[in-house]
Parts: sequence; C-alpha cells; structure tokens
Amino acid sequence: MQKSYEKIILTISALLAIGVAVYLVLESQGFEDSLALTQATSRNELSAPNTQAVEDATNTIKKKYSWVSPVRNGKAVPLNKSVLLVMKDNELFDLTLAEPKFREPMTNVFLVGDRSKSPPEAQLPHIFSPNVGDLDADDDGFSNLEEFNAKTNPRDANSMPPYTTKLYLQKRVSHDYILKMVSGDGKTFQIQRLAPEPKSSKFAGINEPFGFEKGVVRFKILSSKKDTIQHPTLGQMDVFVLKALDLSSNKEFELVQGKEINLAEYEAVLEFRWKKRHIIPGVREGKTFVLPGLGITYYITKLEETKAIIAPLGKDGKPTSETIEIQQG
Repeated sequence: MQKSYEKIILTISALLAIGVAVYLVLESQGFEDSLALTQATSRNELSAPNTQAVEDATNTIKKKYSWVSPVRNGKAVPLNKSVLLVMKDNELFDLTLAEPKFREPMTNVFLVGDRSKSPPEAQLPHIFSPNVGDLDADDDGFSNLEEFNAKTNPRDANSMPPYTTKLYLQKRVSHDYILKMVSGDGKTFQIQRLAPEPKSSKFAGINEPFGFEKGVVRFKILSSKKDTIQHPTLGQMDVFVLKALDLSSNKEFELVQGKEINLAEYEAVLEFRWKKRHIIPGVREGKTFVLPGLGITYYITKLEETKAIIAPLGKDGKPTSETIEIQQG
C-alpha cells in the first residue's frame, strides 16, 4: 500500500516538472522582442527655450531690495530679532508698542515687562488668557489689575496695594433712639422717647440729669430759649428750644418743641476680601476693629449709610489724622 502512494507522488512531481519546462521555453521565445530599444534623440536637437521664464528670472536677479529695520519705541530692531505679534479679534497687536493696548486698561509694558530695567522684568504669566487681569502673579492676594490700578509691582509679593482696598461696608445697622419734646413752661419740660420700645416719657428741668431706663442717667438739659418757627400746618408759632447733653457720648444736641430727633447709634457690618472672605460684624461708630489675619487696628470715625470713614491707630493707640473712605460693596 505504501509503495502505491510513493508511485503516485513521483508521477505528480514529474508532471509538474514537465509543465514548468514548457512554460520557460515559451517565455524565452518573446524575450528578444522585449529587448527592443527606443530610438534615442540626437543631442543636437534641443527644445525651444522658455523666453518669458528666462526674462522673469533675469529681472528678479537685477532687482534691488532695501532691508529696513523696524523701529520700536524709538529704537531700530535688528533683523535677526523677532517681534512678538498677537492676533485678537482680528486685530494685530505689537506688544513692544504702547498702543493699541492688548488687555485694557493694563498697558502692554505692564504685561510683558520693562526690559530696560536692571534686571529686566519678566513677562507676566498667562498674558494671552482673557482673564489675566483677575490672576495673581505674585500670590500676594491682589490681582494683576488691582496692582496695575494701585501702581504696585505684580511680580513682587512685597509690593502691593493697601489692605484697606480689600475692605468693604456690607451694610450699616441703625439702632434708633428717637426723642421728642412735647411741652414745657420754661422751667420743666416733658420729653418723650418714641424708639426703641417701650415708649416712655419724662419730665426734667434745667441741669437735671434724666434717663428712660431704670437706674440709667443718660441726658441733661443745659439751657432753654424761646424761638419762632414756621409750622407746616399751623403757620408761625412760638416754641421752646433746648440745648441738651448726651452723657453717653458727651455730645450736645438740640430739642425743638414738637420735632423728633434721632440719636441713633450705628454699627457696621464690614467685609474683608483678602485671600478669603472675612465678615467683621457689630463695629460701632467711635469704636475700633482689627483686620482678620493681619492684626492691624482701625478706628471708625463716621458711619454713613453707604460708606464708612476709618483711621489707623498711631503708636499711642489713638486714631491718626489720616482718614480712609470705605465704600459699600
């Protein structure tokens, strides 16, 4: 059985060898035709020259070019030095020039740095970001725009605007204290307290201390006089006018018969926005407060509805003559 398989394999191999031999003989018969050469062109037969191209090339070679260095801030820029150009909103900005400003209102030199200084100033980080003014390059708690407005150095953490630029009046709280003189005979006068509740009434004479809370003496009438006023409905009328003293504040005030006067005490709710938000509540006019995290003490000179007037303390612990206006915000 094994000899039969061997005969079959030998027969198939012989047939394949004969087939390959026949194929090679047939291919060799066409080989001569494939070697046929194309007739070469004589070297003396050149194509017609492109006259226009030759003329254009000649004119280009003859043309003289004038290389002029660009001038920036009055100085010529070497040809081997690049100039920083930035495209914004289809407008091209050269940051070596003062105008146009790339990030209003900040100047271009504020952003890229003053290279004429020694050592030269470095470019601020992320100047191509639209919010570069809100960033804090030196991590001192003040934005680049705040430092620009204060004319301080955004590259130096020791150069910064005053801390009070981060202080705001959140609101003013009024503690009303309303008095009204309703009658008098020249010696004794009836004075009412309309606010705060509960309402109360007292009779007091000249130089006689009095108060509305039990055991508390707060006021004293210093003098009285007669005056004529124009009443909105009754016309001209004679009234008493008292000069009185608030013993709690040592401030004098006038009580006009029939008119209310508010001796309100005010307190401020302040907000300090340096690095994080701090609320400073219950700061009364005539009192002091401390900036959180800094230990700097200020005195509130005056509290108005939309602003506070403060003053730093001197070495003696008393308010200095310097005043700072804190706006509501």
